[in-house]
Amino acid sequence: MRSYNRFKTDLEVTCKLAGKKHKVGLYNLSSGGCMIEAATVEAGEGDAVEISLNSKIKVPGHIVWRVDKNVGVKFDIPLHQKVVHHFGYRDEQFDRDDPRDRFGIPLIDIRTEAAGAFD
Repeated sequence: MRSYNRFKTDLEVTCKLAGKKHKVGLYNLSSGGCMIEAATVEAGEGDAVEISLNSKIKVPGHIVWRVDKNVGVKFDIPLHQKVVHHFGYRDEQFDRDDPRDRFGIPLIDIRTEAAGAFD
């Protein structure tokens, strides 16, 4: 069970690892950590990392797991939930403009005439 709510994200952020800065994809974010896509970054469990969410918010942490290009980061100091909520998105923002089911299939208005029903 997770200690913090995790929000989906679709951001490119800067990751500082071993003194070098890298652009990485941020997949999700919580107060306690995040998951990044770092295909070109050589990093392993236990390595120190700093995630820059923007020019003012830099979060130190360390890598807790890696599977292929995906890396799990645990923050040394938890982020405030309001910060996490700001960077994360909620599915309902997208459903208003492009409603889809849980599999990503667009929801369409099914008319009885199109289904072959008669009065």
